[in-house]
Formats: sequence, structure tokens, C-alpha cells
Amino acid sequence: MVKLDDLTITCKYSRRRRTIGLVVTAAGNLEVAAPWGTPQAKIAQVVAQHRPWIERKAAARREAWARLKPGTAFYLGQPYRLHVVRGSRAAVELGADQITIQLPAAGSAPWPTLTDWYHQQAERLLGERVKYFSLRLGLNGGQVQVKDWKSRWGECRPRQGGLLRFNWRLVMLPPEILDYVVAHELTHLKEAGHNRRFWRQVATVLPDYAHRRRWLNLYGTPFLTWQPSNY
Repeated sequence: MVKLDDLTITCKYSRRRRTIGLVVTAAGNLEVAAPWGTPQAKIAQVVAQHRPWIERKAAARREAWARLKPGTAFYLGQPYRLHVVRGSRAAVELGADQITIQLPAAGSAPWPTLTDWYHQQAERLLGERVKYFSLRLGLNGGQVQVKDWKSRWGECRPRQGGLLRFNWRLVMLPPEILDYVVAHELTHLKEAGHNRRFWRQVATVLPDYAHRRRWLNLYGTPFLTWQPSNY
């Protein structure tokens, strides 16, 4: 790992590569994949050529992480202040601008109680949206499972009776992004890959899917690992 001005760069070399590739990570750093033996001067030249693009991407990644502030949780894309009340039964109450987490005893962590609440909301909302988009796509839908993943938002398993699995953390994202993931996975019941036919099908129910997809790619990653105990 090296520093170029204010940019943190990780270089990975491979004998199989023929060109230099640049990837801005979720944390806003730069990963360079280069052919084995590529001089540092050549890498610096390529980075300099693409510096405006790198800076735009890195700024967007940093903005995504900056949204998750201490003491704040998200529900359907809106930020809410977290408030913990001790000495009551475990429960979560959604207010106008605050999520209140009631805990039974001092010392217990808020994360399990809040996670259970998020799971319940996810099961309800995802079930509703699967039914909605199934009708619009001319499908019968399928069984819906809510999962706790750190690296994916959803998946479709046509060979298992059209099983649809979604990350509960989708309920923290804006409703239009949750809808995009649902429509995306449902469309895989018609098209297995991400070919042109697939995206045309998605566009029949979400003409602006490309905008939603970009939002998820830019701002979604921090939500995959968020939890109150991070703060």
C-alpha cells in the first residue's frame, strides 16, 4: 500500500493480466491491478490520467460512509435518532424522527432488539413488494426468505421453486432501492443472466432502474456492515 498525494493505493500484480485496471473501493481507496513487473512510474502515469474519475468515485464513497453518523439509524432511507430506554420489555418504537429501543435491563446491547425489529419489517415489506412486482411481471412469485448477509442484497434460486432471498438491511435503504432489488431478483425467474433481455424485462416495471442501480452501487455498501455497536 502506497500514498500518492492524499490517495491510498493498493497494487496487486498478476502474470495473467495484460492491462492496468483501476477500482475505487467502498472505503474510497484505490486498488490497482497490474501485469507482473509493471514499473511504478507506469502505474503513477495511469493513475494521473484517470485522476478526475478516481476523485469523483472516492468522494462518492466517502459521502456514503459519512451518512452513517453515530447515534443514527436508517429506516426506508430516512435517518432517525436512536434513543435507548432501560428497565422495560424489549421493543422498538418508530417515531417521527426517533427510533426508541426499549431494553429490559442495564448492560444489554441494543443491537439484537433493533435487528429483530428490522427483520420483522423486512419480512412484511419484502413480502408485499414481491407480490406487487410478481403481478406486474406475470409471475407467481415464490417463497421469500430474509437473510443476514454482509456482501449481497438478494438472490433468486429458480431451481428451488423460485426461492427468493433478501438481505434484511434493505429496509434501511430508500423504498425505490428496495423495489429495484426485488424486481431484479424476480426477473431472474424469467432470465438467468444479466443479458439484454434481462434488463429489458426489468425496465418494463422500473424504467429508471439504471438510476436505482447506480445509487445502490454508490451508497449501499456501508449499510451492509452497519450496527449501533459500531459507535
